[in-house]
Amino acid sequence: MRPVTSRHTSYCRLCASSCGVLLDVEDGRIARVLGDAHHPISGGYTCPKGRRGGDLVHGPDRLTTSMRCTAAGEHEPVPVAAAVTEIAARLRTIVDRHGPDAVALFMGTQQNFAALTPPMARAWFRGTGSHKLFSTMTIDQSAKWVVAERMGTYLGGRQRFEDADVWLLAGTNPVVSGNGGDGDGAVVQNPSVTLRAARERGLRLIVVDPRRTETAALADIHLAPRPGTDAVLFAGLLHVVLAEHLHDPDFCRRYTAGLGGLVDAVTGVTPAVVQRICGVPADRVRDAARVFAGGSRGMATSGTGLCMGPHSNLAEHLVAALNVVCGRYLREGERADDRAVLTRHQPARAEVAPPTRAYERGFRSRIGGVRAMRGELPSGILADEILAPGPDRVRALIVSGGNPAAALPDRDKALRALRSLDLLVCVDPRMSDTARLADYVIAPTTMYERADHTAIMEPFFPRPFAQFTPAVVAPPPGVVDDWRFFLDLAAASGQPVKFAGRILDPGAPPTSEELLAMTAERGRVPFTDLVAARHGRLVGDSGAVVGPATEEGARHRLALMPDDVRAELRAALTDTAVTEQFPLLLTVRRIREAVNSTGTRVPGLVPGGTNPAGLHPDDLAGLGIADGQVVTLRSVSGRLRATVRADATLARGTVSMTHCFGSVDPRSKVGVNVNALTGTGDGVQTINAMPTMTAVPVAVERAAPEEDV
Repeated sequence: MRPVTSRHTSYCRLCASSCGVLLDVEDGRIARVLGDAHHPISGGYTCPKGRRGGDLVHGPDRLTTSMRCTAAGEHEPVPVAAAVTEIAARLRTIVDRHGPDAVALFMGTQQNFAALTPPMARAWFRGTGSHKLFSTMTIDQSAKWVVAERMGTYLGGRQRFEDADVWLLAGTNPVVSGNGGDGDGAVVQNPSVTLRAARERGLRLIVVDPRRTETAALADIHLAPRPGTDAVLFAGLLHVVLAEHLHDPDFCRRYTAGLGGLVDAVTGVTPAVVQRICGVPADRVRDAARVFAGGSRGMATSGTGLCMGPHSNLAEHLVAALNVVCGRYLREGERADDRAVLTRHQPARAEVAPPTRAYERGFRSRIGGVRAMRGELPSGILADEILAPGPDRVRALIVSGGNPAAALPDRDKALRALRSLDLLVCVDPRMSDTARLADYVIAPTTMYERADHTAIMEPFFPRPFAQFTPAVVAPPPGVVDDWRFFLDLAAASGQPVKFAGRILDPGAPPTSEELLAMTAERGRVPFTDLVAARHGRLVGDSGAVVGPATEEGARHRLALMPDDVRAELRAALTDTAVTEQFPLLLTVRRIREAVNSTGTRVPGLVPGGTNPAGLHPDDLAGLGIADGQVVTLRSVSGRLRATVRADATLARGTVSMTHCFGSVDPRSKVGVNVNALTGTGDGVQTINAMPTMTAVPVAVERAAPEEDV
């Protein structure tokens, strides 16, 4: 009998790109994933992991029922309703004995690609009364929050990639990762085509990265600083801009405070100093500064390469300061950068939201006195929140769309912490490292088994755009929408759930489509119209312009060089990362075939299926190590074994690997986890407790045959 085949239109939900796809479904299973050539944003582009969407839905490791860990340490199937009842009872016991702060929620990256899950998970968490909220944001990009708190934010909006004549990308590789940095619509969809088209219309592209990445290969100027020296490089770029009076004096006069302090702080960071510390030739520092400041429009945007490195709070501050002194923001009367379609319109005003340093007043952890920022504690202290004795020690952890066992620094401590919990619940379609350690694994629907829309992703689109997708294939009978798990858990715990301004009735829960319609009530497009637009909908310019400053807002200023930032710059100028014991620097990189830990275990997707350590061929020759040989990498935190690969795109002295590989299952052959080398020693940032996760000093040596992996 011939299979019954049908074609469906949807969009991928593995990363922020949200590429349009066509799905060929045969007898209820996804047989093929194609790019949607009629999609107005992605234009037919898909990446390797997106094209393997069928394997992510139907693969043999996909959970089709929730699981419960037995007394013998084995996982057995459990109906989700029974799991919810048992979890609620155990949470109630923990709260009764230890208080609400003994319960924590960890929100992972994959949660953000389901429009209903983040608000429902947060709604459940609010009902617990706990302060222990964590997310992957605070393990790779919390420096951006720190900058907003210490510098303030200009509310007129940022200049756009679409009409820029210069752009700087630092610590990000959008040709591979589909992310240009700050959620500003820069180089997310169809990245290679987008960048080449921009270059053809005259855009000058500057890339800052220690490796000659796929994006750097397209750049007019590639600056390759020594790993971990980005802050000094940006101080040097500011030195040239300010010393040569290339800044925007009108913008600085109207919207900033402390310009003189910034000038004074970077006076000594000459191109010659940058060359000595960063290894970037002085003339290229001058050229890059002049090209960036000489453009009429364009931004400097950064990715996790800066935020995960040493001096990350300082580096991000100086990137923002470069944009500010060059006036790279929209002015009163200009067309506002309004990409809200399903979400509520936020008017743009030519004024500053002043620095508030809210982290000085938020909930205070007993771990180092670290305070919450934007309602979250930094994930860098999660293991200590679990392990360190205390009355509010975390004893129960719910993990939504994340894999902290693979993502957290100091892997040994992280695993020890997760194993010591009284209750660990993981919402995951696979037995990830975290799921293997969990008491309960809630099996959710996957992306093509649920209805969804793009409200959360709107900041990543280059133009105002929205898309709805129905469920394309039926889910296995034993799984549940992850938003429904949190609603049911709240109901079983006796907690009301407020969603989109209404209290939901768990006895008569709304459908996904009804909830999606609720979240789009304040948008520009009627939900029924969006549902009818198969390929999504471009809605055009809203007509909004940047409004004038309010009387109060006109008095506020961006703080360019606070005293604590200046102290951090002095420290960065004297920092020496490498030592005789650890002469190389480990940097982390992204690959097309995986986003964090998603995709690493799909057979045949990642070339070789492992996580090799890349070194420059000359470094391999100097170490007497051959390409393909097994080596030991050591840091102050630990050691691991990996296979080396010669990589001429790397600078000398650099080792390059990818995060979130490895497995707690010794039978799995999925590479090694670099967090065996991170998390202890110096380099933890103040304010956000961010450990150094890239530019980690390491040594590489041939592995002894008898050495354990």
